[in-house]
Amino acid sequence: MLSSLLFAVASVASEPPLERIVITGASAQTAVEIIKDPKAPQQPLPAQDGADYLKSIPGFAVIRKGGTSGDPVFRGAAGSRLLMSSDEQMILGGCSSRMDPPTAYINPQNFDRIRVIKGPQSILHGPAAATVLFERDHYRFDPDQGLGQISFTTASAQRYDFNSDLTVGSDQGFWRVTASYSEADDYRSGSGQLINSAYQRWGVDTQLGWTPNNDSVVILGLGRSGAEAAYADRAMDGVLFDRDSVSLRWRQQNISSWLTQLDSQLYFGYVDHIMDNYSLRSFTPNAMMANPSISNPDRYSRGFRSVATIATEQLTEWVIGVDHQLHQHRNRSSMNQLMMPFENKLREADAEFRQWGLFSEWQIALASNLNLHSGWRVDQWLALDQRINLGMGAMAQPNPTALQQQKDYLHSGFVRLEHQYDQQLWHIGIGRAQRFADYWELFGAQNRTETSASALYLKPELVHQIDIGLQAKFNNLEWVSSLFYGRTDNFILLQRGQPMQPVLARNVDSESFGGESLLRWQVNTAWLVDASIAYTHASNLTDQRPLAQQPPLELKFGAQYQQADWTHAVLWRIVDNQHRVALGQGNIVGNDFKATAGFGVLSLNSHWQLNSRWRVSFGVDNLLDKNYSEHLSRSGAMVAGYQPLAQISEPGRTLWFKLDYRP
Repeated sequence: MLSSLLFAVASVASEPPLERIVITGASAQTAVEIIKDPKAPQQPLPAQDGADYLKSIPGFAVIRKGGTSGDPVFRGAAGSRLLMSSDEQMILGGCSSRMDPPTAYINPQNFDRIRVIKGPQSILHGPAAATVLFERDHYRFDPDQGLGQISFTTASAQRYDFNSDLTVGSDQGFWRVTASYSEADDYRSGSGQLINSAYQRWGVDTQLGWTPNNDSVVILGLGRSGAEAAYADRAMDGVLFDRDSVSLRWRQQNISSWLTQLDSQLYFGYVDHIMDNYSLRSFTPNAMMANPSISNPDRYSRGFRSVATIATEQLTEWVIGVDHQLHQHRNRSSMNQLMMPFENKLREADAEFRQWGLFSEWQIALASNLNLHSGWRVDQWLALDQRINLGMGAMAQPNPTALQQQKDYLHSGFVRLEHQYDQQLWHIGIGRAQRFADYWELFGAQNRTETSASALYLKPELVHQIDIGLQAKFNNLEWVSSLFYGRTDNFILLQRGQPMQPVLARNVDSESFGGESLLRWQVNTAWLVDASIAYTHASNLTDQRPLAQQPPLELKFGAQYQQADWTHAVLWRIVDNQHRVALGQGNIVGNDFKATAGFGVLSLNSHWQLNSRWRVSFGVDNLLDKNYSEHLSRSGAMVAGYQPLAQISEPGRTLWFKLDYRP
């Protein structure tokens, strides 16, 4: 009842961009697209990875595993149903058990912009339930913009973050370096329980740009990062997350009267990952792992992308492009590191993925206030099963799908009308997204028995979705609302049975509906209040039960008071209970194991702009020290030295302080 009532009331809520310092919601470019400035102050505590940042945007949630590397979820879609791009590069983790989702390698404060495209309303980067783009403006050196930004953050649980983003250059080129370091000890829940969650992360990325003229730029990008992290939801911790990346990008503008831009990029990536059960925790023998055990998967990726932008009298903008990805995954492991060190073993390839895509997207002005956006893409996907045996040691058995491959041609597209009237912009769009099964669905850690090997023959998912949105402004009131209804044929569902039994991947049909609404009211020059609501309702039509791993209704209220150089803000987050569960079912990042209760969390923050260069921010999250768990979180594992957890709790009262400097 509460869900229905609040959703009906708030579908008349929204927000486009108003000038403000503190962000308690998200700025909307349109009802389809949200744009956020990750360098701006925000509530709650400044994020330490990409998923941690996305959860501040209505419609997003994060599946917690520990202190870092959570899996982002949007409208109940997770994993490869969300498309993540960093500087136009597709990034994937190396862990077969999802210790490192793509956002684990992203420090949001070192990007200029985060764009979220809701629904299958763009095909430029691939088919997806939502597209998340972490972008940098690095095409020209502008001395008027300053050298960049440096920040330092400290918080409860001995957390320390350092971030720097600096650029130097001239008319002929530039050198941009972003660096970050973050560490934290185990945090405590609202009840005082210690959670196995300590982590340490660092990363350095640099771009060398050559700008021979105003229309040309060539950029060489180099990146390296590393990390270790403890997890409260599994029998192993991540003791190594090494990433290396190289990219070369060429962008040429104003080529001819009709060819306005050509943007091409070649990139390479390598992730080396180690997880074990003894380095970051006390080793305790059990039935599954009687000895110190270790696993060392790695992933090699390469990609290519070339996009041409054309302008004609008939088409306001026409984009044509091609992209390609190759992913090769290997592994080596030891169930007894003392007697059989993994370093003495050769890496064995277990899977290879290849993709080629052709796409085109265009915009037509049907009238002065009416635009048509449309696009279509065709993808060829191939997955090769390179596993000769399934399982390890005495449990190994021949793989019935060894050296077999799955190949498909997929088609995705959309058409959307946008109408501008006075200060109102509405849209209606119909989209289709066809998705190939990913590595974790086909070959992940759960698919290592003869029965589960049949996942290789999963059918591609096919989503058809209607998106409707409205953005409006009435005097000092702003509002954005977006609603959707989607039907998925061949939804890839993971079915978890009893312990020691295999996980089965199968296709079902599903439907979902819901949306997000945001409201902002500038009461006067000092006071601003806003509110947002997000809700998703999804059903498994084949099994006639709720679709697993869906977030509950979420409501946020924010208020901000600004006077001179000071800004004070409060954020009250209310989450409903979730009783629509499907026990034992889920996806590659989690499964439903219980219904959950609702909760409310209150947070405060203040910001002081000392001058044009220095800014101080501080706050307290979970002011009332509430003991709670998100519905979308993992169940706890038995970790020596820690109390048992049925579900991973969120941090209790958290104090934080942040200092920003612009040289």
